Amino acid sequence: MGEGRRRRDLTRRSISASRSQMAPPRANPTHHPRLALPLIIILLLIPAAPAAGDTSLSTFSYSRHCPGLPAAVDLPAGDGPALPTLQLSTGYFSGGARAFGPETSSQPRSFSLLPSSVARTANASLLHVSATLVVSEGRRLPRYGLLGRNLFEYDGQAHNFRPRLPRFTGRRGSITFGLEGYYSTASGELCMVGTGSGRAADGKPVHFLPVVLHLGFPSPANLTRPFVTGRLESVDTISPIETVSLVAYAEEGYAYAESASCPPPPAGRLDALQVFEGRNFSCGHLSSMLKHPFRLDYRSGSESTASSLGLHQRYMYVNRLQCKDDGAVRAYVAFTDQTEASRYKYNFMLGEKAVVADGFWDRQRSRLCLKGCHVVNSGLSRADLAVGECGIGMSFWFPAVWSLQQRSFAAGLVWNTSLKSGEAIAAGSSSITPNYRPYRGNLAGLKYNYTKVDEAMKHYEKSGLNKNRKGKFPDISSYRDLVFRFFVQKGGGSGYASPVTIGSVLFDGNSLVVRDPFSHHVTTEMKQRLINVSYDIYYVGNWSLESFHRRHISAEGVYDTKTGSLCMIACRVLNVSSDCEILVTAQFSSLDAKVAQHVKGTFRSLRKKTDPLFFETLDIASYGMYVDQVDESIWRMDLESIMALISMTLACIFIAVQLFHVNKVPEGLPAMSITMLVVLALGYMIPLVLNFEALFKNSSKQTFPLAGGGWLEVNEVMVRIITMITFLLQLRLLQLAWSARSVDVSKAESWVAERKVLWICLPLYVIGGVITWVVHMRFNHGRRMLRQVFRMKPVGHAFWEDLVSYGGLILDGFLLPQVILNAFSDSKVRALSPGFYIGSTMIRALPHVYDVFRRKHFVPSLRPSYMYASPHDDLFSLAWDIVIPCGAILLSVLLFFQQRLGGAFFLCSKNRKTREYEMVSTVSS
Repeated sequence: MGEGRRRRDLTRRSISASRSQMAPPRANPTHHPRLALPLIIILLLIPAAPAAGDTSLSTFSYSRHCPGLPAAVDLPAGDGPALPTLQLSTGYFSGGARAFGPETSSQPRSFSLLPSSVARTANASLLHVSATLVVSEGRRLPRYGLLGRNLFEYDGQAHNFRPRLPRFTGRRGSITFGLEGYYSTASGELCMVGTGSGRAADGKPVHFLPVVLHLGFPSPANLTRPFVTGRLESVDTISPIETVSLVAYAEEGYAYAESASCPPPPAGRLDALQVFEGRNFSCGHLSSMLKHPFRLDYRSGSESTASSLGLHQRYMYVNRLQCKDDGAVRAYVAFTDQTEASRYKYNFMLGEKAVVADGFWDRQRSRLCLKGCHVVNSGLSRADLAVGECGIGMSFWFPAVWSLQQRSFAAGLVWNTSLKSGEAIAAGSSSITPNYRPYRGNLAGLKYNYTKVDEAMKHYEKSGLNKNRKGKFPDISSYRDLVFRFFVQKGGGSGYASPVTIGSVLFDGNSLVVRDPFSHHVTTEMKQRLINVSYDIYYVGNWSLESFHRRHISAEGVYDTKTGSLCMIACRVLNVSSDCEILVTAQFSSLDAKVAQHVKGTFRSLRKKTDPLFFETLDIASYGMYVDQVDESIWRMDLESIMALISMTLACIFIAVQLFHVNKVPEGLPAMSITMLVVLALGYMIPLVLNFEALFKNSSKQTFPLAGGGWLEVNEVMVRIITMITFLLQLRLLQLAWSARSVDVSKAESWVAERKVLWICLPLYVIGGVITWVVHMRFNHGRRMLRQVFRMKPVGHAFWEDLVSYGGLILDGFLLPQVILNAFSDSKVRALSPGFYIGSTMIRALPHVYDVFRRKHFVPSLRPSYMYASPHDDLFSLAWDIVIPCGAILLSVLLFFQQRLGGAFFLCSKNRKTREYEMVSTVSS
């Protein structure tokens, strides 16, 4: 079909070209248009010749590149035995550096083969296959922030989040091929041809790249032949790419070997959770429980086993897992030293060493038993994999009892079946991490064995943490408040601490796992003052012994619900040993405290200073909110959003009142200060310009989706719309005042008085700007020091941002130019309506009154989100909250008396003359 279509296209182009060439000039009667018809018929009968350089399917045929699998006619669809799907969800490839770039550990290479149709043919051993092949160099995993997905990016200049706009540039180093060919059920060979399009690693587009795919499926797959291997060859004669070698773990047609045998688990690990109790075996469930990396423990006399198996890597990953409904299991297991290899959980992973294994799930003992073989490299390419020597035993289970040093959610053993000593390498996966939460049903039968509580109690009493403190502190009923992130105040670093157990109850990161929440034991623990607790602590920092990599320490001890004091003994795992001589203390602030720092504590080594594992005491601090305070903060933001909407609506109404006022009192227009009106106009214009992207801020209420993936808050839209209307009304007021000043009989005196206003106000504004710059330089240095101590992500804080806040102060005193103008002109014309200047003064003063209320009733944070009375719009502090409202009210009072007693009444001048404006009519010619 593709060849016939291309012939027709080429024929049409030839016809069009022929018509354009044979169209006779009108001035030449020797050419006759009827001659074109025979030529068109001749061109239709001539086979279309391929264009130069065209390497599409019309020029390179399937039979030429796949001679071993001749094409056959498809049979009509009908009943029959199930056909193989030939699907490969993920695999690894090597080569093709020109198109896919060099291979890096941070960007795992992968490919997938997704057949769209598999049909029988007249040849019983051949299947006609159409499929899509996606070959990708991989990409860096996104880092998710508080917003979950990377739909938003923080704008440090506007201090808000804006949507991350979609970029239609395509994924680099990824090419998608449309392929068609045949699969032999006898030999397991698949040969397909087709073309692909995408983008190369350097960003250049790739169009219609012709390729040939050769794959060999093991038939049947088994322990010694578990891999699908092959190659992808380019047949483009103009810009070919290197041959790509492919390998994947077979997904179907597997023949299991004899059942494996498992030795008994080591002492202390006999109890295992019944993960499939009361339900059928589930491969997906088992795979999800084993997907976390296992840390290998080469201690306990396992050196001979490790040496015989050639293992020295730190981590083990169950990378691929396939099962049958009867409990038969097979797996591809990789060993590596990479700490960030978890990015391979969805991709095929080579690792420094690998093992293939199969076996069964022992339902009675609730553990997985496997026997495996080494994976070796059989060629020059990394994708040339084969199976080597066997004799590897593997076992996995899920411990039912945890302790300070044994908190593996999944445990395992690896041993050499040929060794009679029975030594095994122990392996354990992390129990709960910030990025991994096991299904809560998996933890229902788990118990915790406290071993360091007595030692922690001694330090608790010795350090004075039992002294009474005022307030109510987090307890088992507010367990989520016991989770906190912290910063190391000296030396740098940060971390995350989360309870593992609170008393006898497990904490899965979001809620408590309790079989019977109303049992006598649980209710008794809720009333106790001292509660046994255990924690998982993850940190990144340079603590004298280790570099800036994420590390984990486990801790257990006691927590005092009456004083908010936490005291624990902690263990950290080092390269070849562990250090359990660490004291962790923390004090929580009371639940009703209005402070940003809600946890402060220390990490202290209990070893002597001469000990190589000793480290200096580390002070930690946590800045954040309790759960109830977060709810209050959300309520505050909703309230502020409504207040901002009301405030801007009132501002619009007050300007409309002033417009009605000057309509009734026309002599008031030339008496209005142009400087005041310009200041007010700029006050409405600048927020519209700077905060235009605030229309696209993330919202937690009254939202609806945008096409770009952002969220538009209704309240924000209304505020911006009303601000725009207010700005237009303000411009209209300015235009009327300017026009009235131009036709005033005493306009010379008016402009002289206005210039005097500028001579006074402009220097004041400039001096204030200089002071703002000095304060900015001084305090911004302090902010930089704060970021260095806490290792916080720097947020853009430019001088102009402080200048905008200073502009809010100028707006607070918007009546100053009018008061000065009245004083120089000695006018008592009622230029401003009381509703305008009193109402506008209240609008400028109320945010400072509210700020006092907010400081008293809400907890501040390091990065607060204010919808109303924002520090980015004005100057807010205890002093400013008193000075600014008083100053604004004082100006309003002065203006009130000026418009009744005269502009210079407070100057006590004996010879002052009160001046009235007189309106004159103008006749337009």
